[in-house]
Amino acid sequence: MSLESGQRAEPTSRGRDAAAFEGVMRAALDDVAADAADGAAHAAAKEAEAKAYEEAVKKAFGGKMGMADAGLPAIVFLIVYTATNSLNPAVIGSVAVAVVMFAIRLLRRETLQHAFSGLFGVLVCAAFAKFSGHAQNYYLPGILINLGSFLLFAGTALARWPIVGLMIGPITGEMTTWKQVPGRLRAFTNATWLLAGLFAVKLAVQVPLYLTHHTTALGVMRLVLGYPPYLACLYFAWQMIKNAPPPVMPEPAEGAGTAEGDEPA
Repeated sequence: MSLESGQRAEPTSRGRDAAAFEGVMRAALDDVAADAADGAAHAAAKEAEAKAYEEAVKKAFGGKMGMADAGLPAIVFLIVYTATNSLNPAVIGSVAVAVVMFAIRLLRRETLQHAFSGLFGVLVCAAFAKFSGHAQNYYLPGILINLGSFLLFAGTALARWPIVGLMIGPITGEMTTWKQVPGRLRAFTNATWLLAGLFAVKLAVQVPLYLTHHTTALGVMRLVLGYPPYLACLYFAWQMIKNAPPPVMPEPAEGAGTAEGDEPA
């Protein structure tokens, strides 16, 4: 009886070992699958974030034409004023270029918002210079915009509601959940401070030139401190955001997706 019992016990023990091994392997495979799913989700989140940042930048610039809208009329104003030392030809030249670019946007059926904003900006600058009689006032609206931008970016960063996060959050779908992720909040805050620093540098250089009526130097520095450093700051800001933790999607509100008057399932 004893031997027979031992012979029966041996297969039972082996069966338990096999079942245990199978359970371990299944758990390991589940862990690998979970890690792969997490990796895919992380990659998808980063890709969506990259697209959102690109979309936010394009929206801010208004595309390539948006960059030209702001740049070319100012270049024409600077060249004509420097060559003639006369305000009227410079104003007329810059407005003419803005009107041509406006017409091009209309013909290409681009967004009217960007078309009108580009033309409106040049008209405001031209009006400041024309009605004041001082050429340096062509650049005054830009200086005021830099001041307002610095206050906005610095203020939101100090309040721990960085404007960069508020701009990108709705595009990624995370809204303001980045406030719950310290690393992500830090990245948006640092990016906001970086851009605030750029506006501060612009003010530090341009305001003295404006106050001392150095119109040509003011126009040159506006171009030098325009898109090149701005694009560089946007690049470094993106590096900060790219290396931050991935976005966290907000949980749907309770009862969302249920038609009015319907009983939840």
